[in-house]
Amino acid sequence: MMTPTAIVQPEDAKYIKRRVKSGSIDVHPNETALIVNYEVEAIILGESENPVLSDKKNCQKIIRLKSLNKNSDCAALAREVVTKCSLIHPSKVGDVEHLIYFLQSRKENAFTDGMLNVSPSCGSESPQATSVPQCTEKASFANLEQYVELLYEDLNDKVKGASLIMQLSRDNDNLEELARNEAVLSALARVLREDYKRSLDLSTNIVSIFHSFSQFTQFHPLILQYKIGSLSIGIIEFELQRHTQWKSELTFNRGREAVPVSRLPVPKSARASGQPSSTDRRRSSTPSPGVNAISDRKRLSLIPAPKTAVAGQRCPSTPDDESAHKKFNAMVSKQDRLLRVNFSLLLNIAENLKVEDKIRKRNIVAMLVQCLDRCTVPLLCVIAKFLTKLSIRVENKDEMSNLNVIEKLPKLLQLNNFELEQATLSLLFNLSFDMSLRDKMVKVGFLQKLASLLNDERHLSTILKILYHLSMDDRVKAMFTFTNCLQKLIKMLISHDPKSDDYLTLVALSMNVALNQRCAETMCDNGNLEHLKQRALAYQDPYLMKVLRNLSTHESTKKYFLAFAEDLLQILPTCQNNDFLLETVGTLSNLSLSEINIDELVIKHSTLQWIHNNLSKGNGEDDFILELIMLTAAIAADEKCAEKLCELCTILSLIELLKKKQEDDEIVLQIIFTFYQVSRHSNPRTYLIKKTEAVDYLIDLMNDKNHQIRKVCDACIDLIKEEDPEYEERVKAEKFQSHNAHWLAMVENKALETSLSTSLSDCREAMPHYDLNQSLMLTAGSHVSLSNAEDIEIISNNTHSEDGSRPLSRYDSEGDDISESVIIPTRQRIGNNEDVVTNALRNLVIADDPSDTHHYYHIETPNTQIAMN
Repeated sequence: MMTPTAIVQPEDAKYIKRRVKSGSIDVHPNETALIVNYEVEAIILGESENPVLSDKKNCQKIIRLKSLNKNSDCAALAREVVTKCSLIHPSKVGDVEHLIYFLQSRKENAFTDGMLNVSPSCGSESPQATSVPQCTEKASFANLEQYVELLYEDLNDKVKGASLIMQLSRDNDNLEELARNEAVLSALARVLREDYKRSLDLSTNIVSIFHSFSQFTQFHPLILQYKIGSLSIGIIEFELQRHTQWKSELTFNRGREAVPVSRLPVPKSARASGQPSSTDRRRSSTPSPGVNAISDRKRLSLIPAPKTAVAGQRCPSTPDDESAHKKFNAMVSKQDRLLRVNFSLLLNIAENLKVEDKIRKRNIVAMLVQCLDRCTVPLLCVIAKFLTKLSIRVENKDEMSNLNVIEKLPKLLQLNNFELEQATLSLLFNLSFDMSLRDKMVKVGFLQKLASLLNDERHLSTILKILYHLSMDDRVKAMFTFTNCLQKLIKMLISHDPKSDDYLTLVALSMNVALNQRCAETMCDNGNLEHLKQRALAYQDPYLMKVLRNLSTHESTKKYFLAFAEDLLQILPTCQNNDFLLETVGTLSNLSLSEINIDELVIKHSTLQWIHNNLSKGNGEDDFILELIMLTAAIAADEKCAEKLCELCTILSLIELLKKKQEDDEIVLQIIFTFYQVSRHSNPRTYLIKKTEAVDYLIDLMNDKNHQIRKVCDACIDLIKEEDPEYEERVKAEKFQSHNAHWLAMVENKALETSLSTSLSDCREAMPHYDLNQSLMLTAGSHVSLSNAEDIEIISNNTHSEDGSRPLSRYDSEGDDISESVIIPTRQRIGNNEDVVTNALRNLVIADDPSDTHHYYHIETPNTQIAMN
């Protein structure tokens, strides 16, 4: 700083006076050396020796103690330093000895070195100061040999040489020349292998050189040749261990008590009787008290706590603690750069599956997940991309799950970095294929976060896929109502281009959430349903119509659809898009059409004639036929429509379909339900009984193995019995023979055995064995037939099932053809069976079970023996 005292002319400057003022002494942060601070003042004097101009400058002198080791005499070395350095006053010998003793023990105890070193053999780099500054010299390929020679010098020169070669490697045009220079690559690999523990900058520079090669597949064999991949994993392991120790020791030093300078560990030789005490020396030293206070705080931050300090006791935050924390963060930032370039190199060479497998076996997944706790965005981007690549394999995905990777990912979406968000979402998408991981995503709160990111079109594709996977769980569907996702989905459905790549995913997600009642109610609010209907009808989009169909499945939303039921009915006869037609019919079949003037609408738009034409053909796909039958049932709920269906002979078409599709349980069930809807009305019920064979089929299906079919049959027959009481006895007989098939078969077999002559014994052997599923009709004047057990079982709806299918109706003319070579003629057997059954019933007690709502009859055989002649 220049301090002018007057206007100085060149001829006025006669003398120059130089003053040197000693300052504090401290230890070097990362070398075995002492730092002597001093101030130099230059004063220009005039003729009268009055100062006319002055300038001050703060300087430092570094005294390297190359001979210092564990066996050195600290007192003798301190005296030698004071003797040779004129900047240190002889009165400070005790302070110098104190600092030399600290340097001697720093490798084992000091906070600075301990944070960086896991073992005593590790390097000497310290987070208490920045590392050797990077070389600012511009590299030239012509000086490559000189840069290689620097790799054989001390640490600073190695860092400089590696930095210059790294500049050359950043130019892709130089990579081929470098790849052919074996001496350069061998030297770099050797230095990295030997000195990576000593300097973060050196490791970063060398790994960055090989990373430049890893960006091109043709150089990957070169990296494998020098085993850089294995070395990179070793560097990562070492840095993670070192970081763990840094954190533990930083926490320890924060919690210790503040120790005065007088309690710092000093060897006994420093307190010799011939030397003044440390307190006296401090009083007699030339620096001001302020300078001494600063020096004491610096020295205190470097000296470890005594063994008597209590680790768990915390002291108030001090400037030294804040300084140590800042320096710790600076070193962690440098370490993050090294980890990033190592992970990126490994990610590039993992293109080869064999190399990826080797990397995986070195526990790379655990290292990546551990590094997710860091905050450096470039490092997190590389980690997320690497985890995304590894998550494709099941074993890696399971390991990530065990390491609770889902719990560590929300932080990545809060850093507001596009590249990081994109990589994180890709990782979430890969993990969302696992059901247990999807549950963890919901618990962590990803559903709300993903819904908030839907406005960003850059992430739209990936977010929709993740939300689709989450919506596959019925429990999660209800959680969509607690987000703003549903309204966004409706708006996107209305405005999205159907030709875009994300459209199908958007529709699939909307279909899933529409199956939840609360979600459906939210989606139908605010007039969204009307806009969605208009777009679906305008484009005849089957996907949008599928969404509408799912929305119409809930009782609370059906009322919204009745308003435009006419629009849907109007389009049926003219629609040429089969997929759209299927969804439209399915939507109408979900509605309670009897609540509107459906009889007028179906006449106006010729809907019933169109239904009859399609059912009479019966050649369409089963899905369309099924939906058509369900629509017929919905329309038949109206009495006038049911009468018109009877007039058009639509019921007869349904009976023909029942014969053709009797192996399909769903179609059979819906046809029977249609009969039930028709039988609810008086005139159609009479038509069903008098003019069709529907009642015979209903009685035949009362004992079907499908519970739902039996239930609908019973309800339908109950209505028919009210119309025609004679069917009540017939139903009782059918239920009787079904419940007592075993006993009836025994009676029948005994009667047949007594009526046959001995000459027909061979024929008797050819008769089929007794089967529990054989049936016998006990109605007067009706024929009796025996059905095979295989015909009765319904194992599958598949027509190619090996276990059989639905039996042909007993009232079908094709089902009465039974081979005469197996059983006796029907007429001859009917007479005998009627006599046998009549005689047998005289000896039975038929008890009505009051708990049976269907009035089934149980047979109780009396103790008396039944005689059969």
